[in-house]
Amino acid sequence: MAQACHNCPGRAYVAAAYTKWIEMSGARAVPIRFYVSDQELRQLFESINGLILPGGLTDLWLDDPYVVAASKLVKWAEEANAAGEVFPVWGTCLGHQLLQVLATNASFEELLVETDAVSHPSTLEFTPQAATSKVFGTMFSKRSDLVESAADPEENIIMENHEFGMPPAHYAEWPVLNRTFDILSTSRDRKGLEYVSTIEHQRFPFFGTQWHPEKPPFEFSDNTIPHSHDAIAVSQHLSGVFMDYARRSKHRPVSVEEELAMLIYNYHAVFTARDIVMEPSYDGPDITYFLDVVQADNGGLTSGLTKFN
Repeated sequence: MAQACHNCPGRAYVAAAYTKWIEMSGARAVPIRFYVSDQELRQLFESINGLILPGGLTDLWLDDPYVVAASKLVKWAEEANAAGEVFPVWGTCLGHQLLQVLATNASFEELLVETDAVSHPSTLEFTPQAATSKVFGTMFSKRSDLVESAADPEENIIMENHEFGMPPAHYAEWPVLNRTFDILSTSRDRKGLEYVSTIEHQRFPFFGTQWHPEKPPFEFSDNTIPHSHDAIAVSQHLSGVFMDYARRSKHRPVSVEEELAMLIYNYHAVFTARDIVMEPSYDGPDITYFLDVVQADNGGLTSGLTKFN
């Protein structure tokens, strides 16, 4: 799902790392604009096989247009799965937080606390539920070496990059969270604050990671991102889990023409990490797809540094 950006050459953007993350397991990406009509949004939902709510800097106010559109998509996904269909939803970082905000219908200011976890390679502290979960079950049974690496503070292969997190204690304060999600792992920020880092819906194929599985294989502008063999392997495992459910979805475009017109490849990928030369505090994607680009008077793209907030 695309997010808004300001002072950039488009109305919304998609970080290419997310498109590559699903491509690595055999999928093609379709950008979802949060500002289209309900009819267009519903038609797109019926044509895709899964939904990714990516990381970003959007404020999760319940009346924010992005949150409103995401809420509709998640509601339709819940209804589809409840009716016996298969439609997976994945939330990364901000998307992980959004899944929990939507479940409670509470303000993100009530649910989340500040964390010191920007550009912070870390670990997963697995809960007992992780070993039999949809996300980690086969990793525990077939790749215990990856489980050990993900939990090893000497390796720190889990890439965290967030300013806020969900304290595990809030699952007791909001019982709907305990009735909806299983906590599969927690992590800690630089000061030792514990927060929920991986969740899984108890009924539906909905998953959330506060950490970024897409960054180790595909993002390089932040030199704290781990690129080890095991960091990549964990990323591949999670991508495969999501895609195994997406393949079971029966949603289809109405025609080949519609299918081709939907794809992200209709947009130009921009090497936005070059902004790091001009702005040391740059914290955006390496490569970005911009949607609904505004043309400058000279026929080119509008100029200016890209801001992903």
